[in-house]
Amino acid sequence: MKLKHLILIIAGLIVLAVVLWAGGGLVSRIRGQAGIPTPGAEEAPAELAVRARGEVVPAVWADLSFGTSGNVVEWFVAEGDLVEAGAPLGQLDAAALELALKEAQAAIETVELKLAQAKTEHKYRLRQAELALQTAEDRLAQARARFPATTAAEVALKQARDGLARAQEAYDTAWQSARDWEMNMHDPSPRYPGEYPPTGTPRADKLEAEREGTKIGLQNAQYNLERVQAEYDAAVAEQRASGEELSVLEADVQRAQLELEQLQEGVDPLLAREVEDARLRVARAQDELEAATLVAPFDGTVVALHLRPHDWVQPGAVAVTLADLSTLRVETTDLDEWGAAQIHVGGPATLVFNAFDDKTLDGHVTEIALRGETLPAGDVAYRAIVELDAPDPDLRWSMTARVSFPLEE
Repeated sequence: MKLKHLILIIAGLIVLAVVLWAGGGLVSRIRGQAGIPTPGAEEAPAELAVRARGEVVPAVWADLSFGTSGNVVEWFVAEGDLVEAGAPLGQLDAAALELALKEAQAAIETVELKLAQAKTEHKYRLRQAELALQTAEDRLAQARARFPATTAAEVALKQARDGLARAQEAYDTAWQSARDWEMNMHDPSPRYPGEYPPTGTPRADKLEAEREGTKIGLQNAQYNLERVQAEYDAAVAEQRASGEELSVLEADVQRAQLELEQLQEGVDPLLAREVEDARLRVARAQDELEAATLVAPFDGTVVALHLRPHDWVQPGAVAVTLADLSTLRVETTDLDEWGAAQIHVGGPATLVFNAFDDKTLDGHVTEIALRGETLPAGDVAYRAIVELDAPDPDLRWSMTARVSFPLEE
């Protein structure tokens, strides 16, 4: 029983010693980070600085994927190889894609030939339509020339009617004068002494001659009117007879004009659209064939190959990780909001890497995130980027570092 108590007492003393030792070290660490000297210590006060942890990452890197699905045929590079932008990295089985491209190219050759033939035929038909329209217009003009309008005949008829009216008026005047003279011959009166000579006198002969002359003029006017009326009636009849022929010729002109307008719109748009669709299919087949070859988008180092030959890959699956390792820098992972408010772009930074015992590098702040990220523990952290003042070949991607940002006192 005494031995058991002794063991418990010794164990309790050991635990107490450990707690006191750990607590003293923690207090010293906290006082050192806050710049408070430890009582009894003779060393210089700790430097006032913002501290954070960081990770080495390249400024330029990418996870690359094939643009189509297929089996990986081969890799042209190995991990660690340096490549230039545009260099091929890997190839998928492209036999089916090459066949699809050849079929698309053959199809476009067919439709382009069809379009070329259609254009040639269209050019010929367009010329024929132009000639057909010209011929129809000429025929209509000739028909109209053969069947002139009745305007001239109407004018002649009016003139003939006016001439007959004037002849009738002259005849009536002469006839009335002769009648008046004859009546006065049988009724001599002192009212007209010596005015009515006996028959056979020059006065009687003159009146008779005037009456006969106007009678002949009236007869001629009547004959002329009958002749002009007959010509007018014939012109009207001819014009009416020509109306059906003119209507047919006018319809021919309209049809020829419509056909020409339709041809002037160009080749059948459906055929042109078929050619455009074929060209799009060729472009898509070409893109898919090119997507079967993975190329480097920038100069860098092949960090990892995630697939093996003969592996099946889907579009978007990561195949290669490529990075420009000459752009390695340190990005903080736990810089709190108070620390983010204390540092500034261009400020100095000291980096101690956990992978090395005696490697301390200098750098400067090039960027501070405008927005913080919430960590799993609930704290808010801001990413700060530190560029190295001089590159170091010993650094590796994802190495961790302790970063100190000195503050002015």
